[in-house]
Amino acid sequence: MRVVAGRPHVHRLLRLAKNRVVANCGSIRCTSAVVAPLLWWLCAAPIAQAGNATASLNVGVQITASCTINGATLTFPSTPGTSLLTTAVTGSTTVSVTCTSGSPYSIGMSQGANYSGGSNRMASGGNYIPYGLYVNSALTYPWTTGASNSSCTTTNDCYLGTGTGSAQSIPIYGQVPIVATAPLSGTYSDTVTMTITY
Repeated sequence: MRVVAGRPHVHRLLRLAKNRVVANCGSIRCTSAVVAPLLWWLCAAPIAQAGNATASLNVGVQITASCTINGATLTFPSTPGTSLLTTAVTGSTTVSVTCTSGSPYSIGMSQGANYSGGSNRMASGGNYIPYGLYVNSALTYPWTTGASNSSCTTTNDCYLGTGTGSAQSIPIYGQVPIVATAPLSGTYSDTVTMTITY
């Protein structure tokens, strides 16, 4: 008799069935040809299983609005100081922002570290050169700045955009205006804080 691993109750049933078949054979010769089919049927019979139940698993996620903004550098062309007496100097750069798709945002600018007299200024030691930041390439819309770098909500006062879920390049335009006195030579710089609000 083949042993069925892991089913001890079947083993007991097989032994009991075999004993009963042999005891009741009577005049029939109880060979393996007679007993084997019955034992096979007992082994193949399905074993009762426990019941089962089902339930639902609800899956979800909430996506919140978010934005990131990278730093940027605006470098004006190297210029002879005397040239600024008659000709303004312009420059431009881009800043990369990434916002959740469909999220409106605005980018505000601070007054920089050397603001004075209603103008942003670049400094070199104790010397200063004024400059302005603009929203458009025609330099007709100054980028509104304030004592705090909070953003604005008015078109053309600052950059207003809508996120796409991917990085966006936002242009920034600058101009060093004509000055009354030629500045001293040197490397002038300033740091402006950009704030993206969404």
